Amino acid sequence: MLITEELRKPGVKRMILDTDTYNEIDDQFALALAMLSPDRIDLAAVTAAPFHNDRSESFGDGMEKSYREIGICAGLVNRSHGAKIPPYYRGATERMPDEHTPVPSEAAEKIAGLVNAYDGITFVTAIGAVTNVASALLLHPEIREKAAVIWLGGNAKWFNGAEFNMLGDRNASGALLSSGVPLLLFPCAGVVSHLDLSIYELEHFLRGNSPLGDYLCDNVAECEPRGAVAWSRVIWDISTVAGVVDPDTFSASLCPAVRLEPDNSYSFDPDGVPFEHVDRVNRDRIFSVLFGRLAK
Repeated sequence: MLITEELRKPGVKRMILDTDTYNEIDDQFALALAMLSPDRIDLAAVTAAPFHNDRSESFGDGMEKSYREIGICAGLVNRSHGAKIPPYYRGATERMPDEHTPVPSEAAEKIAGLVNAYDGITFVTAIGAVTNVASALLLHPEIREKAAVIWLGGNAKWFNGAEFNMLGDRNASGALLSSGVPLLLFPCAGVVSHLDLSIYELEHFLRGNSPLGDYLCDNVAECEPRGAVAWSRVIWDISTVAGVVDPDTFSASLCPAVRLEPDNSYSFDPDGVPFEHVDRVNRDRIFSVLFGRLAK
């Protein structure tokens, strides 16, 4: 199955969003866009992905903060636009100890259960470390036949894999890459890093529009470098959800299967399943989709 071909078929796509929502300021945009696109997305669930950096005390603390942020953001989307709040669930609190040992969690079980309960394809869109997704695939390998994973992770082909989501749980990343599940990869550096947004564009379209718009503007404004004259912020997590809403926002090609090596380079896996690699995103079209939905 080619995910790009499935996305181009008419109709609503059933989707699960796996997000480390508190890690950055762009996951909130992705969640809002998914909730505000019922003509294209049936958002079956949102799962909290773990992370660990200076915004969390541990991997599990990052998941818990993301879980709370999902509720805050979804509540604002509901209050501002009347969108239905999707069910959301806690994810893993630890990294996978190796590529073959899953970390059980509510999120992993919900992902597998929702995929198994649906007759068609469920698009599992991940915009963080893939502990929940890889664990679901290991715990319930039969879901590979009915799931399609869209992941923001790694860097553009022939770059190395030293990227936050990819390294957030290296073992989970390796497990996903070798799982055989249909995979559409949105790389960060070299592809979606093109999605930078100036505060002036953001304020023009969203400030004063709704409580959600003000919240998103405030989050981005807090990132402004001290003394900056001109600056922008990469809002790259929206690329995956925008790709489901409008497949013409990106172009992709088929790549041989790869492994993530200890030095963070990629090597080809002759026994693996090829995956789809996004080569280009249309920055203006993606932001038109975003503001067209959020500014209503």
